[in-house]
Amino acid sequence: MESFESFVKKNIVRKGFLDKQRAKKLVKDGKKRIIDLDLLDVNKLPKFVFENIYDAIRDFLYAILLSEGYHTKSHKAPISYLLNKGFDVYIVNKLDKFRYKRNGSKYYGDDISIEEAKDIKAFYLEIKDKINKILKEIEYG
Repeated sequence: MESFESFVKKNIVRKGFLDKQRAKKLVKDGKKRIIDLDLLDVNKLPKFVFENIYDAIRDFLYAILLSEGYHTKSHKAPISYLLNKGFDVYIVNKLDKFRYKRNGSKYYGDDISIEEAKDIKAFYLEIKDKINKILKEIEYG
């Protein structure tokens, strides 16, 4: 995974103003996606479960960047930023694989298996507390 700093050097990520209002909206949207998962049966709708969890995580990561004054349209840059937030390489690489899988599903109609949907759900549960801690810090920091 490319370093976050390389995304900045390539001007894929720009440093600008802190956008806490937009960040709060993204966090709210991400949390709603997670809550709405209870309405989706992973065995019947694995694709929607997978995409919703990935999109919620992406919302949270963009919120973190915006709260620290970074702006990007890249999906990769926020994932690499997790290394700056104390996440290990294994977690970052796994999330990047989910990014790739979600893009295949969303843009090319690739299937998502029940196991893949359960895998991203377990992954989210694994990183949830750490993500929530960072979100709380930026909200009140």
